[in-house]
Amino acid sequence: MDQARLVKAAEGLEKVLLQYAAITPEVDNLYNALSKLIDDARTGKILDPVEWRDIPGAYSFTEGGLRKYASLETAYAEFKIEATGGESPVLKRLRLNAATKP
Repeated sequence: MDQARLVKAAEGLEKVLLQYAAITPEVDNLYNALSKLIDDARTGKILDPVEWRDIPGAYSFTEGGLRKYASLETAYAEFKIEATGGESPVLKRLRLNAATKP
């Protein structure tokens, strides 16, 4: 795990969560669900990858109303990727392919 990337992702997610939490109760609930994990990431307590399923909030984007906040969804995805061990080789290839297509 890249601790620097994890800390950066945690701080970025927290910033966006706080931006929307005052506006939307669903974001406030997500922030409350993620706050310990974010704090653990920021303080270097996450030393091993977290299981994908153990990071709360995915349902809020797939079935809830948070998809309309693109910056929040991006920050959440970046945090989740870093907390689960970083980009896999498959994800790296997908990003590269997406970036090179017109």
